[in-house]
Amino acid sequence: MEIEQNRLQAIDVARGLSVVVMVMVHTLWMYGDVATQGGTVFGTIIHILGKGTAAFLVAMGISYILSRDQSVLGTLKRGVYTLGLGYMMNALKFIVPISVFNSMPENFIAAYSWSSPLSLSQLNYLLFTGDILQLAGFSLIFIALIGHFIKNKWGIFVLALMMIFSSKVLSGLRLDISGVDYLLDLLWGNQYNVYFPLFPWMACVLFGLFIGMAYKEKNYDQVFLYQSLGLSGVCMMLLGAALCFYDFDYHFADFFHLGPGGAIYLIGFTAVAYWGIDWVIRHTKPNRFYTLLQYCSQRVTSMYIIQWVLICWGMGVFGYQTFSTLGVIALMLLFLLVTLLIQYLKDKLPQRHYWFRRKAV
Repeated sequence: MEIEQNRLQAIDVARGLSVVVMVMVHTLWMYGDVATQGGTVFGTIIHILGKGTAAFLVAMGISYILSRDQSVLGTLKRGVYTLGLGYMMNALKFIVPISVFNSMPENFIAAYSWSSPLSLSQLNYLLFTGDILQLAGFSLIFIALIGHFIKNKWGIFVLALMMIFSSKVLSGLRLDISGVDYLLDLLWGNQYNVYFPLFPWMACVLFGLFIGMAYKEKNYDQVFLYQSLGLSGVCMMLLGAALCFYDFDYHFADFFHLGPGGAIYLIGFTAVAYWGIDWVIRHTKPNRFYTLLQYCSQRVTSMYIIQWVLICWGMGVFGYQTFSTLGVIALMLLFLLVTLLIQYLKDKLPQRHYWFRRKAV
């Protein structure tokens, strides 16, 4: 989704940084051995950095408010398009290396408690796995539907709170109806066929909408924006941390299926991070690193797809969870560089040849 002239550099830099971090996190997940992932300082730090998903989602909400096309039809089209990209990515990540290349390591298959050859239902499970692009796509569709009825920023804020505090109440609810249960899992599932259910993760997007609307009402006053983010972020972190301390299992769960306290804490942490990045930018000179991160930010969707496909295809060469720290670091650099190279080459193609065109959700 294109952003108009009032770009927010700190938001761009934060989202671009999340692109770099996601390559590191996904590489660790797929290539780091058990000792590296769970028994080293390096693995612990990367896992902590991997909790930054909210940064992408909040930025998505802010970007939507600053986008040129906020029509119902345009938003619905972007939502359906993003869903299509999400399922295409799943096919490239899983189905191609398993069914076409026959290169997926058997211990990766065994991690699902399966064995080769996979059945059609098992392949469908992989194809329809709910990832962040499914979340983004359905969030856009939801925004298109509610945007006509809720135009006040406080209405959006209340809706975000309702999604957060009902997430655990609804978590895992099913009707035992094939097809319908999959849609319910996308909404509030608690299993790993869906990693980012809309409840509570879409609340991050709605918080971004709220922030974007307030920013617009203040005539694009960036000082007001980042001060508000810093203050509100600290308050949300304190509230979220208190709830998690009170009942960690209920309020944080397993990260992917967050409870209310965990969602509030991560949104608050993201808000404070935006404030902090803005402070750093204001106190440093423009440099190529910022330029690179802004480049990644504007292409977050395509780079997300590229890096995941590379990492999954690479398991046919490097294996699954077999590397110690130095090997994982080397692969992180490799996948990051190759992702950037493919993105650069894609940018050079004539637009009619793009297999996906939009720069960012």
